Amino acid sequence: MPSPTSPMDKTSMHRYCFYYLQGVNGESWASPNSFLISQDLQPNTRITFGTVKRSFPFENMGEYHWRFRETCKEGGFIWRDVMREEDEVPKFQGVVFAKILRLDKLPRVTATKIRVNMSAEKKAAPKQQRHYSQPQNSRPAPYSDLPPTHAQMPVVPEGAPTPSQRKAPTPTPAPAPAPPPAPPPKPETRIERLQRERKEREKNQEKVWDEVDQRWVVIGDKRARSISPKPAAAAPPVNDLLGGGPSTNSSGPTSAPPQQKETLGAKVKGIKLDASNAVGKSASVQQGVHQRIKDMEDAQAKAKQELIAREEGKKADALELDAVKVKLEPKLKAWCEEYGKKRQLRALLSSLDKVLWEGSGWKPINLGDILDARKARRAYLKASLKVHPDKTRNLDAEKRFIANRVFDALSQANATFEANGGV
Repeated sequence: MPSPTSPMDKTSMHRYCFYYLQGVNGESWASPNSFLISQDLQPNTRITFGTVKRSFPFENMGEYHWRFRETCKEGGFIWRDVMREEDEVPKFQGVVFAKILRLDKLPRVTATKIRVNMSAEKKAAPKQQRHYSQPQNSRPAPYSDLPPTHAQMPVVPEGAPTPSQRKAPTPTPAPAPAPPPAPPPKPETRIERLQRERKEREKNQEKVWDEVDQRWVVIGDKRARSISPKPAAAAPPVNDLLGGGPSTNSSGPTSAPPQQKETLGAKVKGIKLDASNAVGKSASVQQGVHQRIKDMEDAQAKAKQELIAREEGKKADALELDAVKVKLEPKLKAWCEEYGKKRQLRALLSSLDKVLWEGSGWKPINLGDILDARKARRAYLKASLKVHPDKTRNLDAEKRFIANRVFDALSQANATFEANGGV
């Protein structure tokens, strides 16, 4: 790190080499270390690998392999191995950035690691069958293939069955294995209980068809009736509902014609606003009704024209956005992705000026300025406000497409950045 007598600022960052050690706890490229290459180093001076190695404070403490970050022409960066001391060291955004791997330091093997490895090998090895030794008294005598002598022959009591007369013992069948216990029933969730109750209600509902509204109407629950329901009484004629008295004939009450039913439904549902409402009214009321009807018709025509204009505008915008997408999608994809993988937030912010339109007002940011997590969050907020859809809705189609694409890429990168704890 720089000494107190030579503080680091933006004008002197080219004099330092930023690095981190691979495979070491606490080391990451998000919070790199640094050492001074030369106090008199100019920004555009050629720096060799030997100069960097000789300036490294821990060069004599081990053997290292160096990789340097280099700016890629297509956007982003790549890592380049440098091994000869006379070769020039590449730079990334004006500074030397390296990752170092120590080659002479082997990983330390502890007793815990040995136990873990032994247990893993023991589990992976196949189980071997155990061979039990035969008891001393059951071992066969030597030359057992010779016929036994009289002294060796067993004594058979009188009346005992001969070996041919003996019956083989009946093998006892092994008991059948008990079936595994049934798993306990899974508790019913609240959503499943509500769905089951709804299906039961629909199954037990009693419905009738409403001729006026042309729909099914629920009139009761089948479970509430212990006997079959009585046939419903015939509906009163339409004339009775209108107050005209019942209309009967020799066969009984008659229903109103279909046209009269429709009129009744229209009257029940609401009052229709048309010229028929002005019949029998005063001249001022008739004039007000006609004016109201005219205003409603004009409003409906105007709303229809506005709807047609909006739909045509949407179609034109969609065609224009498709043309812009074909033109700009490769450039934006190369900016937000690297070898098929999403780039990180700091990389997107440091190269944002390469994809924004001219006159956007965005000032370029160096990667060294946003290595700190708080500065990276502050830069992300400024960038998201610059390309937010609410602030770019009045721009042309090309700028709107760039802003929306950049806003989505920054949002996804920021979510990954926060999930990794700002690394």
